[in-house]
Amino acid sequence: MSPQRVSRTSPVCAKSLSAVLLDLDDTLYPEREFARGGFRAAAAVLAERLSRSADELFESLWHAFERGVRGSIFDTVLAELNVLYDDALIAELVRAYRSHEPQLRLFEDADRLLELLWPRYGIGLLTDGIAEMQRRKVKSLGLQHRVEAIVYSDDFGREHWKPSPIPYLELLRKMLVDPSRAVYVGDNPKKDFIGARRLGLQTIRIRRPDTEHGHLDAQPGFESDHEITSLDLLPDWLAANERSERHAA
Repeated sequence: MSPQRVSRTSPVCAKSLSAVLLDLDDTLYPEREFARGGFRAAAAVLAERLSRSADELFESLWHAFERGVRGSIFDTVLAELNVLYDDALIAELVRAYRSHEPQLRLFEDADRLLELLWPRYGIGLLTDGIAEMQRRKVKSLGLQHRVEAIVYSDDFGREHWKPSPIPYLELLRKMLVDPSRAVYVGDNPKKDFIGARRLGLQTIRIRRPDTEHGHLDAQPGFESDHEITSLDLLPDWLAANERSERHAA
């Protein structure tokens, strides 16, 4: 059962923040762990087809992932292994990757943050990616029991993945909160912040080392309003924001 809504009728001041909206991948948990499980599932399928070691096939896939191969990773690895393949085999491997049941854990600071935010703030989750995969991630992490509302942008079609305003607006609608009273926390400067800022949300980038986008600098116009290196810093930022708004009222 998801947490009940926090009151929206008794804010500290008229413009104080009442909701924290969170990204999922590499914000709340390490996305590479989902990839690791997906490649193990795909390697098991491939091992059965080729009568090869699943561990060795996994290592080939993981090595390709580690060196930055994305999108066509199965084609790339099969070609490197001199394995003849067709579209049907690639589709089978993709299905194995997407449909595996992940075993995921939150970042420690994310776990602490969720405890600290509740019940002072409403907590929402907005995530891009293939909906079936994202739902499995949420289930593995138990987030359906720790946030007020969840929006999967893929439910609106690929054209409405971030930075489309549609999923942000849907999450705000579900939480009954105005954009001016919400902050969005994400990790990807390519898409997480530009759409949110255009709607009037405050934005914070969590910049973690050793994550997919941690090394990227934001292009002009795609920056977040603020940047932190740990979610442990977010409660202090929220408290400072609250004090600032109180003094301005």
